[in-house]
Amino acid sequence: MADEENTTIDVTEEAGSATDTAQQEDVTANLSDAGKKALTEERKARAAAERQARSAQKQLDELGKRLQEFEDRDKTEAQKLAERATAAEKQAADAQAELMRYRVAADKKLPAELAARLRGSTPEEMAADADELLSLLNAQQQRQTPSYDGGVRQSARPASMNDLIRQTAGRG
Repeated sequence: MADEENTTIDVTEEAGSATDTAQQEDVTANLSDAGKKALTEERKARAAAERQARSAQKQLDELGKRLQEFEDRDKTEAQKLAERATAAEKQAADAQAELMRYRVAADKKLPAELAARLRGSTPEEMAADADELLSLLNAQQQRQTPSYDGGVRQSARPASMNDLIRQTAGRG
């Protein structure tokens, strides 16, 4: 498995180096030989440092896993059960709060997409929040509705075929 990861990393480094080569040529065109040499050495050192950092991160991850195994090994069965019970209680509380949000949203006829935005810890608080949200939505919809109170309206249809022909020809 470690070999697979190394080959993946090497392939991506080679692909990246092909695009970096064109950029390096542009940057190094204005440098002297000593500058080019220093730049090349710095880039090699940076690549080596990045490989070393990835290796150290892998080791750190492995050590973290081993530490967790040791901590879990030392726990009693009662502690493990207590942790599982705490996690289950938290999950149940989250599910109950979500159910309460959707019930309040359904009672207030709030769109289901907006139910997750309700705030409050009790149904009454959520209902008040739903009322406020609905009033904001209604106010926004009223602002977007055009007013047709501008005066006398004319029929969109011409009275006769002759009027239609005149209108199409631009004479009427």
